Amino acid sequence: MKKLLVLLGFMLVSLNAQAILLTDLLNGQSITAGDKLFDQWEVLFEDTSDGHLINTDNIEVSALDDGGLDPGPGLHFDILNDEFMVEGDDIWVYLDFMFGFRVSVLDPLLWVKDNSLNLTGATLINPTSLASVFIEETIYADGTQADWLGVKDVEFSEIFDLNGVLTQTVKTFDSAEFDPRKSIYVTKNVLVEAEAVGEFAILESFEQRFSQTTVPEPASLMLLGLGLVALRLSRKHR
Repeated sequence: MKKLLVLLGFMLVSLNAQAILLTDLLNGQSITAGDKLFDQWEVLFEDTSDGHLINTDNIEVSALDDGGLDPGPGLHFDILNDEFMVEGDDIWVYLDFMFGFRVSVLDPLLWVKDNSLNLTGATLINPTSLASVFIEETIYADGTQADWLGVKDVEFSEIFDLNGVLTQTVKTFDSAEFDPRKSIYVTKNVLVEAEAVGEFAILESFEQRFSQTTVPEPASLMLLGLGLVALRLSRKHR
C-alpha cells in the first residue's frame, strides 16, 4: 500500500510538472499549481520592430508546487527556439509582448497574498550600444484592471552612452505585497531590445510565485464574533 501511495504521488507530481504551450492556454486551457488555478489567458498587446507576430508555440508554461505557504505555488516560463531574441540593426530592434491571466483559489482556506517575479534566464551577447531584457508585471483585483494591487519589474541590460560609459542593470528578483484575495488578475509585459549590429538580447526563462495565507473558516469567524459580543455585554453589565 505504501509503495502504491508513493507511486501515485510521483505520478501526480510528474503530471503537475508537464509543460503546457502558451498557445493552448490562450485557446482556453488552464494550468493548476497546488491549490491555485491559472486561467483566462489572453494577449493584451503585441508589437515588433519588423512586424512579425510572436509564435506562442515557443513558450512553455509549467507548474511550480513545492508545498507550503511561502513561497507558494507558481509558474515557470520557458522560451524556446530563440523566440524572444533580437539582434541590433544599427537603428533599433525590439519585441514588446504583453499577456494576462487570472489566479484563483481551489482551496477556499488558502488565499493569495503577495507574489514574486524572478528572471531566471537572460543573455546579452556583444553589447556595445543597447541590449536589454525587461519584464514588468502588474497585479489587479480582477480582470477589469481597475483595482491596482501592485507592480514589480526585473531587468538585465547594458546601455552605453555617447561617451562609451556603461550603465549595467542586473535586477533578477522583485516582489509585491497586497491583502489576501480569493483571486487576482496578472498582466505581464515583456520587452527585449538591441541596437547595434552584432549585439543580441535574449530572454530564455522566468518564473513567479504566489504566496498564500490561511483564512479562518466561517464557523471560526462566527465563534470569534460571538465571543466579541459576549465580551462587550460582559463589560456593559459590569
